[in-house]
Amino acid sequence: MADMEAVKLPTEVADAFNAVTKNMVGAGYVPVLYCGTQVVHGVNYMIICKQTLVTNPPVEHLITMIINSSEQGNSVVSIEQIL
Repeated sequence: MADMEAVKLPTEVADAFNAVTKNMVGAGYVPVLYCGTQVVHGVNYMIICKQTLVTNPPVEHLITMIINSSEQGNSVVSIEQIL
């Protein structure tokens, strides 16, 4: 996981990702794979991220993050650990 680099997200996905992660505390997230879009009440985006927990020593995981973007704003639908 140490060699994983951030992926360039499409503009609307990057905006939603930045909006939901900017105020999160306890972990940092780096998007490493953009999986796709699902049209629901708004739009869901699925992103695989490297999660670094703010612990001593830091602990890294690979997670899936689903973000919903709608007229009401952006929100995290789920975060699930893969590895």
